[in-house]
Amino acid sequence: MASDVRMQLIEKLRLADAFALQLDESTDVSKDAQLLAFVRFVDDKEMQEEFLFCKCLPQRTTSSEIFKVIDVFFRENDIPWTKCIALCTDGARAMAGLKSGLIALVRDVSPQVIWTHCMLHRESLVAKDMSAELADVMDSVVKVVNLVKKSALQTRLFSNLCAAEGEEHTALLYHSEVRWLSRGTVLSRVLELRKSIREFLLLQKRTELAALFSDNVWVTKLAYLADVFAELNTLNSSMQGRNTHAIQLYDKMEGFLKKIKRWRERIGEEIFSMFPSVDELGDSAVLSPPITRAILAHLEALEGQFGHYFSEADSWRRDKTWILFPFTDNAADGTHLTVTEEDQLIELSTDRKAMMSLLPFATTYLCESGFSSLTYLKNKYRSRLQPEADMTLCLTTSIRPRLDQLCAAHQGQTSH
Repeated sequence: MASDVRMQLIEKLRLADAFALQLDESTDVSKDAQLLAFVRFVDDKEMQEEFLFCKCLPQRTTSSEIFKVIDVFFRENDIPWTKCIALCTDGARAMAGLKSGLIALVRDVSPQVIWTHCMLHRESLVAKDMSAELADVMDSVVKVVNLVKKSALQTRLFSNLCAAEGEEHTALLYHSEVRWLSRGTVLSRVLELRKSIREFLLLQKRTELAALFSDNVWVTKLAYLADVFAELNTLNSSMQGRNTHAIQLYDKMEGFLKKIKRWRERIGEEIFSMFPSVDELGDSAVLSPPITRAILAHLEALEGQFGHYFSEADSWRRDKTWILFPFTDNAADGTHLTVTEEDQLIELSTDRKAMMSLLPFATTYLCESGFSSLTYLKNKYRSRLQPEADMTLCLTTSIRPRLDQLCAAHQGQTSH
């Protein structure tokens, strides 16, 4: 069935005018380096996103090895490189290196290829930028979480303490740098359980850490980080999903940047209601000028980091927005189109040029979700599984196996 689905997809790619690729690499439970690829193309005037392949990288995960795997797949299936017009990857050197990375090797065989650095990864990089003052708060939170969860006994003792205190939750969450949303959830849970954490640390005779949870200034910084990372998590989650394109995601970021500017103005007016955890602290929050300056500096740094990692946003949106809103510019400059001209503009905004502009992937979300599927399919009980066929059937959405043809090609068991 998987071979039949793959054959149908390859036939569609051969007929398509162009397609875009989304690639990512990760290590599975058997320590095998798996390269996942998804493809986006136009089929019967509709945009399609499909799983292309899952290939094991036999040796190193270098750009040349990755390119070799893709090139062999294209040659074996008679897919010309010239049809590949866009490539979306993360920012790893093997992928993004301009001189020796994968994108450089692809451009040697298909010079017109557009490279997109995954916007989810870039947003995650923006969120990592913090001043030393706020970074110390984050480091202390991670230290506390690791202390509480360092052993099964410690975890049980803390859970029992939280239950005795009537807390809604009785466990802390681990922070992981490779999980985009973990920072915000960890901070929110620590803030929620701060009283129980303080009591637990005192029982463990970790007075230096317990003192932090009695420091209103430190708790205020913790509350701010929990609130701002909750907002960043919301932004990141809104950018995930299928059938997304750059115009949509740039619009979401533009809205977030406008919120940051408005937050800075409100802080100048001593308004903190946009940060509910800070606002909820009330009189216990020491919103002194140093803390206010630290918050303002962080928001300003966030705005600057967005500008650095998404420097192309303004020009890209200016050049491509007409595809989605063909009449906006004409209304703005006071010009009026005839009925015929309007109809022609509508046709232009949905023709091949427009479709080619929307074809590139903006994120590697499909690959990330594909690795989640791989984790379930190839687990410690099935560690020798070659997962490509299973993943083809699991992740392909619009193509179904032609069961009637498959059954017709097999001879039924004859009677004796």
